[in-house]
Amino acid sequence: MPALPSNSVVVQLNIDLPRDPDTLAMLSELLHAAAELPGVAVRQAAIPELPFPPKSTVDDVEARLRVVPYSRTVLRHGIPVTLTRLEFDLLLYLIERPGKVLPRRTLMADVWGVDEVLRSRTVDVHIRRLRNKIGTERLRITTIRGIGYRFDGQRGVVVEPVPEWAVV
Repeated sequence: MPALPSNSVVVQLNIDLPRDPDTLAMLSELLHAAAELPGVAVRQAAIPELPFPPKSTVDDVEARLRVVPYSRTVLRHGIPVTLTRLEFDLLLYLIERPGKVLPRRTLMADVWGVDEVLRSRTVDVHIRRLRNKIGTERLRITTIRGIGYRFDGQRGVVVEPVPEWAVV
């Protein structure tokens, strides 16, 4: 094997291919996505060809934001977004309740686990930070003046289901 630059890492994966077509499709899509990352070189034979087309939906194709709750990961256009614990919890809470107006007091109680301090700007600050990090195109967290917030960007979001292997 030729010498590698000092900032390189070689990773070899040996995976017993699953027999289940859905799991195989997910694995193949994951490997293809990893192969597209900048600076990644993959031997062509490393990624198995599927005997059927991979499943995709309009939501997957148009997704601007992908949320993976079991790993607490958020991807914006395929790029990881760094969120604090509370930012992630707030985003997931909003996404799971699309179109519903959520008062600040409810958000403080359900996400933070505390009653809102009178005139607290905590929720507003976290919403502003979320908007800055996830962007606003088609991912709208709408302010309902004097009440709270509503998530209206559900068409641009995919929340990954928890895989069977992650269920405890």
